[in-house]
Amino acid sequence: MLKNLLLEEVPAPAEHGDRAWRQDEGGAPVALRITAEGLRAIGIEPGELGEIACEPRELTQGEEAEELALQQEALAAENAAEEALETAEAPRVRRGLREAASAAVAAWEAQDSLEAALGALKAALGRTHARADGGPRRARAGTKQEAVLTLLRRGEGATIAQVMEATGWAQHTVRGFFAGLKKKGHSVEVLERVKQVGSGKQGAKGSYSIYRVGSPAVAG
Repeated sequence: MLKNLLLEEVPAPAEHGDRAWRQDEGGAPVALRITAEGLRAIGIEPGELGEIACEPRELTQGEEAEELALQQEALAAENAAEEALETAEAPRVRRGLREAASAAVAAWEAQDSLEAALGALKAALGRTHARADGGPRRARAGTKQEAVLTLLRRGEGATIAQVMEATGWAQHTVRGFFAGLKKKGHSVEVLERVKQVGSGKQGAKGSYSIYRVGSPAVAG
């Protein structure tokens, strides 16, 4: 098909090197792309596909609200799972408190190992108070939210594809998460726009942007 000009060789996108079918003399990955003649051979006029956008367009207010709602729905499900885990742990904490209190009483009566028993009781009470604290909820270490923020706070930032790979989220969920960060006062910066150029100098599939997030803005 290359000889018949139905396919042409192009540099493989940096994020999709696994799609390369060979490497050039310099070791760079090379991918195949269908040509205009190839499209006509399968009954498609090249103009029918339209120009492939090299960068995602800005979302309208309605689209951004929809993306944010989808993202919040996914995060709400994750928070519900965390709360269910905490609820399941509560009986074990109460049982530990009862055991520590019983040991303290027994030690008091026997005046033996009292200091160690009281220390265990204080530790158990401390865990209970920490769970009853009504302060702001911290993101549980190891959650998808924490993983995304860690990626975006790196000096080199992260692409949407990297966030999708780290979380398993769909692209619209990642964009919704970015919109939510902006509403919370975070500065989501575009560090670099990498443009893959195809024939006719049009944007080719595989173009992407690198994002980085700063700390929330402080009102003042």
